[in-house]
Amino acid sequence: MSTPEMHTLAGAFALDAVNDVERAEFARHLEQCDSCAQEVAELRATAARLGAAMAEEPPPEFKGRVLAAMHATRQLPPRTRPGAPERHRRSARAPRWAVLVSAAAAVVGLAAGGVFGGIALNQRQELQTAQSRLDQAKQQFAPVAALLAAPDAKTAHGEAPTGGGVTVVLSRSLNRVMVMDAGLPAQPGGKVYEAWLITGADAPRSAGVIAAADQGGLVVADGVGGADKVAVSVEPAGGSATGTPTDVLMSMPVPA
Repeated sequence: MSTPEMHTLAGAFALDAVNDVERAEFARHLEQCDSCAQEVAELRATAARLGAAMAEEPPPEFKGRVLAAMHATRQLPPRTRPGAPERHRRSARAPRWAVLVSAAAAVVGLAAGGVFGGIALNQRQELQTAQSRLDQAKQQFAPVAALLAAPDAKTAHGEAPTGGGVTVVLSRSLNRVMVMDAGLPAQPGGKVYEAWLITGADAPRSAGVIAAADQGGLVVADGVGGADKVAVSVEPAGGSATGTPTDVLMSMPVPA
């Protein structure tokens, strides 16, 4: 099955945000649509780089803490009503070790997803801190998630002459663009990379400073307008003080 509407599922399919029927239909569509296949690959690569940028290795003692908590907690027998038949017996509440293991699995899963890692499960304050970090990550990357899932999201990759490059994701319907570091070399002296939107012969408009790798390595900006090019410049710490590019490193057409 291949219809004009099928092309709009590329972003949702890349993020596994489709139901089983849509997944099967779009998988068949990919077999005959090279442009959608390339777009899905680029969107998945972008999402993977976002996860890698936020990933943290759990500390070496993390596993030991979980195992120690399991061994130190006695499993309670199930509570039953007096005279209740054997087949109707059931636990009134889950044993504490089971809760710990479930919590451990949830935390490790989130860490593997690139949100956070290394949380001590037996400390209420640390769990609250972990939840706060998770909420902050969700808020920070909500615009990115919406952009990647937009039906008209398009991606493009550009190479820099100094090595590395950037990946650009753009949605006209959201009027939003993301420029993500894809291996640009670190700049000495605290200098940073700044992204710019260019529309025809108009003066470039700053899309913002591209964050450092440990902070996501990207910048997201609204107000794309009719921009037809994206440029990246090297600027002093904090970005251009004059509102115009200082040292343009590269430019590329926006994804069509």
